[in-house]
Amino acid sequence: MKTKIKTTWMFLAAAAAVALTSTIMFIASCSKDASVEAIGNNISTGNDTINMLGTGGGATWALDKVHSNVNWESFYYNANSLLNGKFNNFFTQIYFEQAAPEKTVIHSWVQLSTFNTGESGRDAYTRTPYKIGCGLASMGCLFDTTSSTITPKAANDTAFFNSTSTERFGSGYKTTGNLIFRGVTKPIDLFWSYSGVTAYPSTATPPGPTAYKCGFTGQFGMLQKTDYGVNSGSIADLVTVKVHYNCKKL
Repeated sequence: MKTKIKTTWMFLAAAAAVALTSTIMFIASCSKDASVEAIGNNISTGNDTINMLGTGGGATWALDKVHSNVNWESFYYNANSLLNGKFNNFFTQIYFEQAAPEKTVIHSWVQLSTFNTGESGRDAYTRTPYKIGCGLASMGCLFDTTSSTITPKAANDTAFFNSTSTERFGSGYKTTGNLIFRGVTKPIDLFWSYSGVTAYPSTATPPGPTAYKCGFTGQFGMLQKTDYGVNSGSIADLVTVKVHYNCKKL
């Protein structure tokens, strides 16, 4: 009997240890939800300056839009699997100094009506006039035609992000700024990272100039119902927007 009791207690102790370990791992993983792991070389310190704004004597970098993307995702009926999609028309301008990230300036926009879920029927349905303001149809509303501080900009139905401050955060950075969406301006926190500059020697014959590229990746959450007045029963309040900007040196 003693052996049986001892065995039972050993089993319970082991189970408790496993449960505790799992809980700790779960909490640890949750604590990272707001941050974005760095891509490329994960360089948070250095002397790189990425100037896409023309600040300090002219832009020396530009967005490589062909190799960049802006995506969104949200839970279907706030309980089931994710719905996701992307925007086909977007643009950004960034000024960033590794040695002084507080000088960072980010101006970005997306043309809302160019959202693409990969399902043509669903996209066409949510762009119809009588669906405007419902669920992801909010992506097709005509708002904010003159709020951008950058050029070029979309002609209409545009959402904008303009940074106000930046600080180091974990392995990357956190930029606070204003998101202008559906005629409403709200502050959001963008968590992002910088890849560092990579050189790509020319493979042409005869060899051409070496190409230099870098990357920024980040994400932020927006409460589309609470903060921006979207009326939807089929999509969660929280929409996560993820950006992947690849840039090229001019």
